Amino acid sequence: MSVQNGFLALLTLGPAYGSQLQSDFLARAAHRRSLNAGQVYSTLDRMVDQGLVESAGATEDGLPLYSLTSPGADRARAWLTRGPRDARPDWDELQDRVLIAASLPDTDVLAVLADYRASFTEAIRELSHDADSRAALAANRAAELGARAALEWIDEVTAALIAHPDALLQHRLLERPRRGRRPAVRDET
Repeated sequence: MSVQNGFLALLTLGPAYGSQLQSDFLARAAHRRSLNAGQVYSTLDRMVDQGLVESAGATEDGLPLYSLTSPGADRARAWLTRGPRDARPDWDELQDRVLIAASLPDTDVLAVLADYRASFTEAIRELSHDADSRAALAANRAAELGARAALEWIDEVTAALIAHPDALLQHRLLERPRRGRRPAVRDET
């Protein structure tokens, strides 16, 4: 879900094509090493089917462009301004959301961080009360340590943003690439 929401967030900047979204996502969420093209286009197909994005024409090279629909824009706005509402926060989603939100204008990264802080704190509370066997105790301890590490990262990022509110956590791409790979030319003879 993180990739889908990240693409929605990036489309708040305007229409884009698949490889453009892929490059932009990876540049902003630098902790990710790769995102395969199959995942990019299957995610875009699902987003079209869900009514979150729509066709926005094509580039001069014939690459299909995608833009947000109204429900897609609402979902992007929610993802960029608040964190999870449950005690099952996800580390990868946290990183994607914070790094992408911090690289875009008009986001509330501090609110996202505060919501994640509350979710990870609640997760730790629940884990400390839910261990009825040695295996559960070991698994809960591992999850608790992961949640505590996430809280430490959240605190460091929050402090950095408070100290430097105009600084972006991730290099902000001022101009999107204009072209992707040219479509293959088919010989119809």
